[in-house]
Amino acid sequence: MKLRIDKLPKTDEDLEEIQREVESSHHDHEHHEHSHGESDLESILGELYVNYQSLESKTKELEEENQRLKKELANVYRILSHIVTALVTNNAEDKRKSLNEILSILAHDNR
Repeated sequence: MKLRIDKLPKTDEDLEEIQREVESSHHDHEHHEHSHGESDLESILGELYVNYQSLESKTKELEEENQRLKKELANVYRILSHIVTALVTNNAEDKRKSLNEILSILAHDNR
């Protein structure tokens, strides 16, 4: 806060003038801080919004990846069940069917 006092106050008018100058300067300072505070708040809100959008996008990506991995895991279990069937069965035709199912799952999965 910069005050310009050319002379020492000698009268009530001089004191009132200094008081007006101080109040005016104080008001200008508060207005500057208020404007600066609004600018900071807008900047912070903008940054929060950008971060929110980024997190929302990342969440969507992770949900999609989660669904894809669930399908992959289901295919692994299906393949394992056919492998167990092929290993346990004595019937050649059943073994062939299980192995063909595995090939079908793998071929379908690679599309």
